[in-house]
Amino acid sequence: MEKRIVISGVGSISPYGAGANLLSENMLALKSGIAFNETLSEIPDMPSHISSKVPDIDFSYIPRQFRRSMSNMSLYAYGAAVEALESAKVSDMDGVALFLGSTISSMQTWMDFAGKYAAKEFNEVKTNVVFKVMNHSPLTNLAQSLGISGLGLGASAACATGLMNIGIGYSALKHGLISKALCGGTDEYHPIMTACFSIMNAASSHFNDSPSRASRPFDAKRDGIVCSEGAGMVFIEPLEDAVKRNAHIYGEIIGFGTNIDTKSISHPSRARISQCMELAISDAKIKAAEIDFINAHATSTVAGDIEEAKAIEMVFGKAPFVNSLKGHIGHTMAASGSLELIATLDMMEKGKFAPTLNLDNVDPACGDIKLFSKPTELKVRTFMKNSFALGGTNCCLIVRRY
Repeated sequence: MEKRIVISGVGSISPYGAGANLLSENMLALKSGIAFNETLSEIPDMPSHISSKVPDIDFSYIPRQFRRSMSNMSLYAYGAAVEALESAKVSDMDGVALFLGSTISSMQTWMDFAGKYAAKEFNEVKTNVVFKVMNHSPLTNLAQSLGISGLGLGASAACATGLMNIGIGYSALKHGLISKALCGGTDEYHPIMTACFSIMNAASSHFNDSPSRASRPFDAKRDGIVCSEGAGMVFIEPLEDAVKRNAHIYGEIIGFGTNIDTKSISHPSRARISQCMELAISDAKIKAAEIDFINAHATSTVAGDIEEAKAIEMVFGKAPFVNSLKGHIGHTMAASGSLELIATLDMMEKGKFAPTLNLDNVDPACGDIKLFSKPTELKVRTFMKNSFALGGTNCCLIVRRY
């Protein structure tokens, strides 16, 4: 018999700082975490000069024996994981499974390492550098520092990583393969991120003088992604266990869908996105009309926003309300799915939803989906969270109010 799975703990490190409560609080206040990046402005031929970064946070509370092998992405994941465990009232790590990944390993650490190698100063490289650049560094750093000895799986699916790990954890729990799980995604910013999207003509460059206006999903003047960083972690478990512990239940996961788009490695297609949403709806055993709200992936790229909007229209028509939260904090890469899920959970509880920031004029090519441009009170019982990645990896998660 399939188990009912709930989210009983949430944790966040974001451009707003440390704390899950800061996400919806700042988004509802229409605050932007995007700023001018001087380093980018000094790189020749770099058109984009903006990013969204985590403010300085004191991580000295992490024991040095663990901290010395952590790059920023592991530090962020640790902070978010500890908050998630504390909010779930969980201290015993026995049986906890860990599902965590990033887009790539720490780029700054790799560049420092390669620099030493190129300068023939290899003997100056310390052992802990190796433990910062493994593909699963955040996963193993957290396992070691928190004493998690259960199943460890680090799905890495570019921008879909955070939500993918939550979906995998949910699926394993539902079928009784594990008993509880800590899941999410983490990433640290490096200028190379912006450079990569600039090479693809997908990084915002028209708003360097007004950074807070740069990320504008679905808007007619959008011109690309603003790269960001952070970590979002959730603790999920069977409903009966959360009830026994008198834990706060943020929401019940009822459906998950994932597929791969083989039409193009870089351009999403509405057909595969709509199919992914339908897979999640089928898994949830509900009808599309039962979904009241969609938190879109919408990254503020010209093509991506259109394809997702058209896919939503194909599956739902004009019905549920839709927003994207990347206008507020940019694209936090591997963390985007988990951070945006956490923010949406809090908005569902509050009954008030943040709009898509900078949505001045909806692009007609995005069809007729139900967008809104100011904080709006809504009664939402069931919502869908979308995450779609470069390389064609799609996933959708459906959550119901408990």
